[in-house]
Amino acid sequence: MERITRDNSAVCLIDHQVGLLSGVRDISIDELKHNVVGLAKAARVLGMPIIASTTAKDVLWARRFPNSSLC
Repeated sequence: MERITRDNSAVCLIDHQVGLLSGVRDISIDELKHNVVGLAKAARVLGMPIIASTTAKDVLWARRFPNSSLC
């Protein structure tokens, strides 16, 4: 078993899009945005790769949120 490092791991942000926010019920939208942006910023500071994936951004769910602050 190998220790997780920035050289053998990545942070994956999947479907963090404006149109999908309406389905979140566990926490407030502001808290969700704060947590996602915080995670992305921490990964950047630590030098970890960040993979951001979206679905149907041009057709259905719109841009990632908040605009350009994730990566």
